[in-house]
Amino acid sequence: MRRFNFYVLSILLVPWTIACQGTKTSPGSGESSDSTKAQQILPPSPDTTLPSGRRNIYLVSDRNYSGLFVERSTFPVGYDQGTPHTHSTDFYITVLDGAMYFAFGEKYDTTLKIKPYGPGSFIIVPAGRPHYEWFREKTVLEIVGVGPVKTIYLPQ
Repeated sequence: MRRFNFYVLSILLVPWTIACQGTKTSPGSGESSDSTKAQQILPPSPDTTLPSGRRNIYLVSDRNYSGLFVERSTFPVGYDQGTPHTHSTDFYITVLDGAMYFAFGEKYDTTLKIKPYGPGSFIIVPAGRPHYEWFREKTVLEIVGVGPVKTIYLPQ
C-alpha cells in the first residue's frame, strides 16, 4: 500500500511541480521571464478526440483497465455534458490550464453561484458521489484514478 501511495503522490505532484517552474532571473539583472506557463513534455501515447471535441491523452494506462491511470483531457470552449454522473472509483483532478466549473449534486444547474477552478486547483471526486462539470473556456485537466472505471449517468 505504501508503494501505491508513493506512486499516486508522485503522479499528483508532477503537474504541480512543472506548473511551479518558470524562468527565474536574478534581481537587478535587467532580464525578464520569457514565460510564466509550464512547458508540457508528453511521452508518446495514444490519444483520442471524441465527437464532443474532448481530447484525451493517456499518459499511464487507461481508465478502462485495472490499475493506476493518468490521463490529460482537453475540453473545448462550451463543453457541457449536462448530465450528473458518478464514477466507481475516486478521481483526483488537477486543473492545468483554463477553468472548470464543477458541482456536486444530482440535478444539473449551471445557475448556481460557483466560482471556476483555475490552474493549480485540485479536486477529489469520491466514488459514487453525483457531480457534473462544464467549461466556458478551453481547459486542460489531469485526471488520476484506479481503474477499471464505470461511469453511471443519473436520470434527469
